[in-house]
Amino acid sequence: MFHVSRDGSVLDRDGRIIFFSVERFIADIANGDCCFICGARRDAVPFNDEHVIPDWILRRFGLHDRRIEIPNHTLFRYGGMTVPCCVACNTEMGERFEKPMSALFAGGYEAVSQELKAHGPWLLFCWMALMFLKTHLKDKYLNYHRDRRKGDTKIAELHSWDELHHLHCVVRSFYSGARLNQEVIGSLLVLPAKVRPHFEGFDFIDLSAAQTMLLCMGDVALIAVFNDSQAAMSIAFEDFQKKIGGFLSPLQLRELAATLACINLQVEPRARFLSEIDVLAEECSIKAERPEEVQISDWDRELYGQVLYALAADMIKGMENAAELATQVKSGHYTFLTTPDGTFDADCMELAPRADSGK
Repeated sequence: MFHVSRDGSVLDRDGRIIFFSVERFIADIANGDCCFICGARRDAVPFNDEHVIPDWILRRFGLHDRRIEIPNHTLFRYGGMTVPCCVACNTEMGERFEKPMSALFAGGYEAVSQELKAHGPWLLFCWMALMFLKTHLKDKYLNYHRDRRKGDTKIAELHSWDELHHLHCVVRSFYSGARLNQEVIGSLLVLPAKVRPHFEGFDFIDLSAAQTMLLCMGDVALIAVFNDSQAAMSIAFEDFQKKIGGFLSPLQLRELAATLACINLQVEPRARFLSEIDVLAEECSIKAERPEEVQISDWDRELYGQVLYALAADMIKGMENAAELATQVKSGHYTFLTTPDGTFDADCMELAPRADSGK
């Protein structure tokens, strides 16, 4: 049967960690140098580490030597964005996620859309969650201050790791064997993206506090909210149906990500996530207790304007009316999705996001 350790973690009869307690997750994974999947120590098994952005994406879009903006507003090379991972777990994730994802995205939007219809959202959702978690685990190696004289505080010290514990449980469910109940899945959008000659075809945004992520590759874009039990989409669905009428520009995709993120920050009441372990039956499941109805009592338009401007600023700076547009965006009343008469803006103008745009 399963064994419960002193810190509350659960191990199987072979010593594999089925469930990390919050204490052990913070000590060994968030602050430690153990494999983020199995928890093995670097001096115990071979390591080859794991790319935050999968290597096949870096190769496909020529990103290895390009740079991404990190939370302290400095740039870091994509190819150097790795997190501790043992060889065995890295190999298994390659087989379970990266090989099928690489083949799937080679078929573009139609292939990804068909995968969603045929097999549901779990593979895409868990793959996105994996990338989001790795992005934040990398922060424990990155200094917050560019000036070393100001101290060696790490960016990761800004994160609330207990809030990422559930996401870690979901990400490693392929290893732990935990069953994921339907309510665990968050809001997930698969959208058609515009492909233009001046746009390199890749965009990546993660919004830490809102647990929201945007990934665009070629003509397919994915937006995921990881901790809302689909609440954000339940609120935004009808509005999105009215506004989305075709292939979306980078600015329009960022607006959708900002919208879902701000809904997730303000929605109430929130779902509660938990892992249930039957020690005798050797079973583990991850569940969500969610309210029957969710709402936003008072939409914070100023917050929305700030988030949207943060995501759109690098694109609108080059526009002729940049100052006026920036003011309107910050007000929280501006939309790139529709024209003044309320129809989908198929000709939305924007500059292409740079490869060094990021979280």
